[in-house]
Amino acid sequence: MDKDELIRKLNSVGKQAFVEHFDLSQNFASGRISRDQAIDELVKLEVSNESGVGIRVGNAKLIFEAQKEMDALSIILESKRVPASVVATARRLKQSIA
Repeated sequence: MDKDELIRKLNSVGKQAFVEHFDLSQNFASGRISRDQAIDELVKLEVSNESGVGIRVGNAKLIFEAQKEMDALSIILESKRVPASVVATARRLKQSIA
């Protein structure tokens, strides 16, 4: 996955959603939870409707499967249109993974 494709996938997930639901996406990508469980959890959290959440979790899984989560977090850290709290969380996530 090149940088342009990563950016498209990340934008489909939503930068804020990627950070806020990082663990859930990671658990889905690793097979610890099912697609239906991931979707149900995000719908319950009112992230989006079921079809929207399905797109988000699918693209997040692709990012993790390509092992591009660190690159995705770096993109988020450079983003100017993401709340400071999300950037701070992305920084903590990146430091905890490294």
